[in-house]
Amino acid sequence: MKERLLHFIWQHKLFNTRELHTVQGEPITMLDFGTYNRHGGPDFLQARIRVGDIVLAGSVELHVLASDWKAHGHQHDKAYNNVILHVVFINDLADSQLPTLELNGRIPPLLLDRYHQMMEDADFMLCKHTLPSLDICTMTNWKERLIIERLERKAAEILAHHQANNGDWEQTCYQLLGKYFGASVNQEAFELLTQRLDYKILLKHADRPEQQEALLFGMAGLLNKDFVDPYPRLLKQEFRFLQQKYSLVPLREQLWQFMRIRPISFPTIRLAWLASLLPQFPLTQQLLSQPDAVGWLENMGVSDYWKSHYLPDKASKFQEKKPGTAFKNILFINVVVPLLYAYGIYTDDIERKQAAIELLYSRPPEENNKVHIFPKEVWQAETALDTQSMLELQQQYCAKKRCLECTVGHHILREPEMINTFCFQEIV
Repeated sequence: MKERLLHFIWQHKLFNTRELHTVQGEPITMLDFGTYNRHGGPDFLQARIRVGDIVLAGSVELHVLASDWKAHGHQHDKAYNNVILHVVFINDLADSQLPTLELNGRIPPLLLDRYHQMMEDADFMLCKHTLPSLDICTMTNWKERLIIERLERKAAEILAHHQANNGDWEQTCYQLLGKYFGASVNQEAFELLTQRLDYKILLKHADRPEQQEALLFGMAGLLNKDFVDPYPRLLKQEFRFLQQKYSLVPLREQLWQFMRIRPISFPTIRLAWLASLLPQFPLTQQLLSQPDAVGWLENMGVSDYWKSHYLPDKASKFQEKKPGTAFKNILFINVVVPLLYAYGIYTDDIERKQAAIELLYSRPPEENNKVHIFPKEVWQAETALDTQSMLELQQQYCAKKRCLECTVGHHILREPEMINTFCFQEIV
């Protein structure tokens, strides 16, 4: 038994509520189970009970063991002076002064078994196989709640960077782009690069694209070799001059991963794509004023040298090396949408926040292995909202075993056929 599970059982009345008695032998009638309190203090507020002939109003506190009351120091905390009922799974005290209700024997064993299976199952996603049929309205509401939670969390990160950047939205946008240019493999390296190399330095050299590439590749630590080809030699020469001019400290080359990824996703190609975006800066206002415009994505590409190279000094078949639809979709979903939502919070503009959510309805779903968690007949991935909510469910609920806070988990644990025959039978 976990205390959070006990909260869930009490909140949803998933126990036999007939003929309740305190451990002291007095009959209890629950007039109001109280409101769940997610903050400090007692677990349920504004409850009302009748103990014998006396009606009490106040708070309810739950513990696995009755002795946890003293173990948690509640007897010395004035916040708990208004507790009228102590609900425990096992009563291990003989001298409790509070009216105490023991739930051991009143909870459906199948509910406890199902919860234990959820927590211990190696697949970590039991509901993938046992998901009951959810009506469309319930599923839609749950997806939108997941999306709001995901956008709120991402927006908080963006606003923290915005504050660290002294209110510079352009620097914040540039860093956000860098984060998703690296994908999962090189995300940390790209984040470090955009934090260490100020975008304003890059914009000072807008008339010299080779110098912008020199700054990006040089700061990435990828220009430390003795090159044969003229272009990488030029980049190295330009970077040496700019490094001294701006007192720049490059990253270590070892931070970048090239193994087990497709050549089109090599850091060298991603850096070339990022360089091709720089002429469109300042970009933030364009994204905020016309968030559904995708011209900035369509204009990405590589300079002439990288059309016939994936790595310096190693020629390859000539190819334009334009970003694919999937990559552009990732940037739109993870940069434009959260940026718009964060700006809506910053300006207290509800319409901007709603517009960010609507954009997810208009975008196609992402294409990666993580978005095929549930069977298609259970969770259809028709839009970016479907896949983003699915990712949030997997990362923030399933992976953390937050089944008790999940709508899907609720349906599994509250299946009528599982609890009705137990919860409302007479206790013998």
